[in-house]
Amino acid sequence: MTTHPEDAENDWLLITEALETAGWVGDADMPLEILRKDGAVWAVLNGTGESGLSGQGWGVEFPSGTPAVVIVAACLAATGSPVITAEANRHLSVVPTPA
Repeated sequence: MTTHPEDAENDWLLITEALETAGWVGDADMPLEILRKDGAVWAVLNGTGESGLSGQGWGVEFPSGTPAVVIVAACLAATGSPVITAEANRHLSVVPTPA
């Protein structure tokens, strides 16, 4: 599956915004490409949309085309917060907001 660079960049921004609402902090040098929280690190690996999530002694890579919501869910689970908050949901638009 071919991913256009602008599609990958849009996904990165969605993921970054969703994670920041959950308390993840962007790296000082690469705030949109590397985010950290509680020992977990999510990072963009290249310009084709591949990214990775790692912690102490483990890591997983997400190939291009992995839905942003899957990556965000994995990141939240890695930090013990496996709930997509209403604010994160606004960025991802995947879960209906309760009335």
